[in-house]
Amino acid sequence: MLHWLGVRRIHRLVSMSNDKYDAITGSGIEVGERVKIPDALIPADARVEIEAKLAAGYFTDQLALDAEGLARVQGRGLD
Repeated sequence: MLHWLGVRRIHRLVSMSNDKYDAITGSGIEVGERVKIPDALIPADARVEIEAKLAAGYFTDQLALDAEGLARVQGRGLD
């Protein structure tokens, strides 16, 4: 799709996904800067998902939580 749109370079890629980054750069599109999703844009009830992604090796400039830290992260309740 990006090639069809004529994209040859992405100046700032805001994504933590290594799969997306690898697919984009692997297809020949240059990425100038890779930026993690700013913490201010992550809702509090999405911390569980973000911390799990960090633990799985997603791109970030911060250290991932260990198993004990992951166990303390709380998501949204069922209510």
